[in-house]
Amino acid sequence: MVGGRWALADTSIVGLSKKCFSVSCASVPFVTKFPEINLNNWMCLPVSAVDKLQGRLCKEVEKIDGKAKFKVDKWERRAGGGGISCVLENGDVFEKAGVNISVISGNLSAQAVKEMRARHNEIDPNKECKFFACGISSVIHPLNPYVPTTHFNFRYFEVDLGNNRKCWWYGGGADLTPYYLFNEDAKHFHEQLKLACDQHNESFYPRFKKWCDDYFYLTHRDGYLAFAIGDVSWQKPNELSESVLRFRQTPTH
Repeated sequence: MVGGRWALADTSIVGLSKKCFSVSCASVPFVTKFPEINLNNWMCLPVSAVDKLQGRLCKEVEKIDGKAKFKVDKWERRAGGGGISCVLENGDVFEKAGVNISVISGNLSAQAVKEMRARHNEIDPNKECKFFACGISSVIHPLNPYVPTTHFNFRYFEVDLGNNRKCWWYGGGADLTPYYLFNEDAKHFHEQLKLACDQHNESFYPRFKKWCDDYFYLTHRDGYLAFAIGDVSWQKPNELSESVLRFRQTPTH
């Protein structure tokens, strides 16, 4: 398929045991960089994942480029949270590359609650709901026009329902933007995504790809979006284990 992206959504769990998320906050570098952000061990598992991925990706991009280095900007969000933006420019291989992570918290707006209740009706529209979110996003532009631009974003979102109950899900996407389309690039891209899915369940890829195809079909154009080589979307079953995070992490390796 030409068009679309890999959308990772939508797992909703209520009444979860925190025992499955046993990463210690003290072991997460992001927490030491932002000591003012109050994270419990439940939250630190996805935060640790995006923190490590940012460092690994920046290191690999610098290694491939051989010249340019990432400039790092730490920022804080007045309403709660912050992030780290890494930008590389004018390299020998990459014109520009960005790898950004954010960890934020606050109160959901009435409009946000209304939209989320379409899939998560356990959210009470009459109560103030606190949220927590963390994610990583990246766009990498090569100098060579025959090499596609790459993009991905992965995120974790949770809503505090009160009484030690949470509603949470992972979301995200990954796509290529080719300036000169080579079928072998699209084929390889899909093969790697299928490989990632097959490590967990061989039914995932065809099922999730269909969801993506349906989502990115433009009825008024009688065709798919033409700007990207896209892949699959998924909805993870309602189960709580670290395998959920492992599946979410697989495409990033």
